[in-house]
Amino acid sequence: MTEPLIRLRGVTKRYGEGGTAFLALKGVDLNIDRGEFVAIMGPSGSGKSTAMNTLGGLDTPTSGEYLFQGIHVETL
Repeated sequence: MTEPLIRLRGVTKRYGEGGTAFLALKGVDLNIDRGEFVAIMGPSGSGKSTAMNTLGGLDTPTSGEYLFQGIHVETL
């Protein structure tokens, strides 16, 4: 079996602190294989833009891991 092109494991994105913190992503797992087409769908406020910003490297997860071709993106 080949390594996924993109792999998210337990990705969480939290904005704010304490009782007012907002979880935009909560433990997201996702594999995207090379050549695969993927659509991210959901209602308003479900974290689609946050997920896309994370996948595009524009934002970093609060916790979890994001690997691109097996390399941790935060090390690039």
